[in-house]
Amino acid sequence: MPTTSLLGHDAIRAGDGHDAGSHRLSGISSRHFLKLVEDQGRVGFWSIDFEIGQMNGSVGLFRLLGLQPFTPLDFTGMIGMIHPADRGANDDMLAVMRSGQAIEREFRVIRPDRTLRWLQSKAEVLVDPDGVPQRALGMMTDVTDQHEARIIAGEGWHSYQRLISAIAAVKWRILPDGKILSLLRWEELTGQPLAAADNWGWLEAVHPDDRDGVLTLWAECTRTGHPYSVDLRIRCVDGSFRRYLMRGAPLCEPAGTVREWIGVLIETAPLPSTVGSSPDAVKTLDGAHIRAARALLDWSVEDLSLKASVSVSTIRRLEHGTGNRTRLPHVEAIRNSLQGGGVRFGLGPDAEISVSLGNRTDGQ
Repeated sequence: MPTTSLLGHDAIRAGDGHDAGSHRLSGISSRHFLKLVEDQGRVGFWSIDFEIGQMNGSVGLFRLLGLQPFTPLDFTGMIGMIHPADRGANDDMLAVMRSGQAIEREFRVIRPDRTLRWLQSKAEVLVDPDGVPQRALGMMTDVTDQHEARIIAGEGWHSYQRLISAIAAVKWRILPDGKILSLLRWEELTGQPLAAADNWGWLEAVHPDDRDGVLTLWAECTRTGHPYSVDLRIRCVDGSFRRYLMRGAPLCEPAGTVREWIGVLIETAPLPSTVGSSPDAVKTLDGAHIRAARALLDWSVEDLSLKASVSVSTIRRLEHGTGNRTRLPHVEAIRNSLQGGGVRFGLGPDAEISVSLGNRTDGQ
């Protein structure tokens, strides 16, 4: 494939009468730069002459395609290497370039060793003085890693959405001034139309005794940027009030100002009874309960250690079931800290311990 000089010193220096030979960087040509780029193993270059249909490729191109260097190759053969699911959307590339248009496509290729790679192909068309397309110069880049990263990120996002949908009765996005951006499943839960819920209208569905606390905490959180968490009662579509936990977090601009709030509404059904502070009740808490409680509060082991004044190693022993010799006051301190953060330990119908979120009692 023809190359041209990439160094400005290769041109004659204007006005001084010296030729390029006295300023050329000895032994350096554009082929050195081409090799430097292609040796990374992710780039290849190609050209095609429209009149004779001949296609030329660089060593890097054959490496990308998994072919031996300078294996006879035409554009039709390269199209044949494209994954069948992608071929139909890309078999017009030659016709598009013959019409004088540049291309930029991404597709999968199946190499002779049966490995699959994602390639990005870009090409510019060169025309004659009359504007008739003569040839195309192109570059292919291996973008497999980028595609796999996008797939992993997409799967993570969809998993997160499925989890939120499973545990949240309502998902919401609200501007700091109360303007609703989205309020998914709110009308289904309360019967209140979204238009009526906008600009604090949703407070009509909140129990009258809870409204002042909801607004007061909202004003405080929007001022400080702290996460929002409040226990409240919602009037549902059947007219009954049910208890929910409303949690939210701010999304900030680069400068630190809050752009919007996102959050969820999670039903917190009342438990038949609660675990008291008696020694027998405290001893029934095990590592699974503590880990679950930390997860609900989004606390690390270090956070719990700081709040309970219990060492990290002691908490880890308890959580992994190796804390049989842990002193009872330490266990009680852990339980009190978790309950102060808003966790409720309750007894189910079979006397098993349940963990849920309720009101904070730690004053934060």
